[in-house]
Amino acid sequence: MQPRSFFRFSTGLIFVAEPVIALVRRLAGPAAAAIGVLGLAVSGTVWNFYGRLPGLSGTIASLLVLALGLVLLRPLPVPELPEPSTAEEPASTSELAAAEDSAVSGESLTTAEAIARELAAEESRKPEVVLITYAPENLLPGTTLPVRKRRPGASFKLYREMTEELFKS
Repeated sequence: MQPRSFFRFSTGLIFVAEPVIALVRRLAGPAAAAIGVLGLAVSGTVWNFYGRLPGLSGTIASLLVLALGLVLLRPLPVPELPEPSTAEEPASTSELAAAEDSAVSGESLTTAEAIARELAAEESRKPEVVLITYAPENLLPGTTLPVRKRRPGASFKLYREMTEELFKS
């Protein structure tokens, strides 16, 4: 039976801990800022209802947590991307076709015109959409609702009695 190696355990722990540490670094700033803002709101309420001393101490603590959150919200260093190789695949067929069209016609296209031509070419390749209604009898307006004249309700009775009294004389 081999004894457990400390280095093997720590190496395995590093692979598990790296994503967790990265997640904590990413979420610590927003969490501290949110706690600071909520703490300011609560400390203002405490100040109003329980007095100056607990409200002031809560406000100071919330401002410190908010400042910590703002420090942690600084931009994280962006990992450098590898340089693109020069042997990349050539431009897509739509880009080549747009370049040939402009070269053949002898005109120089703006970016918006090139994009518009590319979108028009993509749109022309799409199949035509056919709208089909499977239940047209259910879509006829006014066929399902009964048409009847509205009648006054019980609350109208008091108004009617009042007007009858006014016009009796």
